[in-house]
Amino acid sequence: MLTPSRAALFATLFVAAQQGQAAPFKVCALYPHLKDSYWISVNQGMVERAREYGMALKVMEAGGYANQDTQVEQFYKCQAWGADLVLLGSVSYQIDSRIKSQLNKTPTVAVINQVEPDSVIATVGVSWYEMGKNLGLYINNRFKPHSRVKTLIMYGPRGRGGNQFINKGVGDAVEPDRLQVVGELYGSNSAAVQRQLLKDYLATNPVPELIIGGAVSTEVAVNELRQPLAEGKTKLLSSYLTHGVYRALLRGKILMANSDQMRLQGKMSIDAAHRWQQGETLPKVLGPSIISLTPGYHLDLVDDSLSSPGFMPVYEVTADPNR
Repeated sequence: MLTPSRAALFATLFVAAQQGQAAPFKVCALYPHLKDSYWISVNQGMVERAREYGMALKVMEAGGYANQDTQVEQFYKCQAWGADLVLLGSVSYQIDSRIKSQLNKTPTVAVINQVEPDSVIATVGVSWYEMGKNLGLYINNRFKPHSRVKTLIMYGPRGRGGNQFINKGVGDAVEPDRLQVVGELYGSNSAAVQRQLLKDYLATNPVPELIIGGAVSTEVAVNELRQPLAEGKTKLLSSYLTHGVYRALLRGKILMANSDQMRLQGKMSIDAAHRWQQGETLPKVLGPSIISLTPGYHLDLVDDSLSSPGFMPVYEVTADPNR
């Protein structure tokens, strides 16, 4: 049985076919931000696949996880544009009520960031809890039992972008007394913000033995810990991958980073939109595997993760009527 939104889509396609032209399928993608190369890599995957299908794609970014109102306004803009489906990189796990009230009108797939169950038609992404567990298992293998490694946590914004799930995954996987958490610093996924957080911490605290951070935090730590007193003392783990983290892995400056193959996830998001357009019922969750990257190990497996050198964000792909 067709839902009202899908029935409306098929009616539009039928009218267009009667008029001798194919109506372009319009996908609107909303990102939390484009402040680091993670979401730029997602963007390239979406753009590549949309061009392959000849879809129309419009991309908007909220500018940060604190900007819920901006993302709500952008969802409305997607509707005004006539989006057949929205790919939502949500700024929060709990979907804003103003967006939730529109989900029965505009089919929506969550992308990268998990949202509350049964709110969207599908989710394309990797479990951030499993990303955390992957870090925890690495810690168990890398550090001795009962070593109580003095650890600073710097995941990024508190409770946003899956950070709460990463933290729980690490906590559940790490064996007792492997780590001693000496501090937790939270702030925007901005290099300037993360740098100041770390500077302020180091001004009044000893240099930690380990920092577990998001990619932006880890990139900042690589540079901030170059001082003679800190050089070599602090080990770094990154919960996800960016170009900067990858370069640091190549130089042996980071012990390990997760890759959830974000460029591939961008492609899979558009694949999901195409499958829905074809009338398929989507599974609740679609996503690739997690890859553990360490210096000298799996560093060649990044083509499905990182955007190409020189790639700049693309905010609009025009439908190709000849495809």
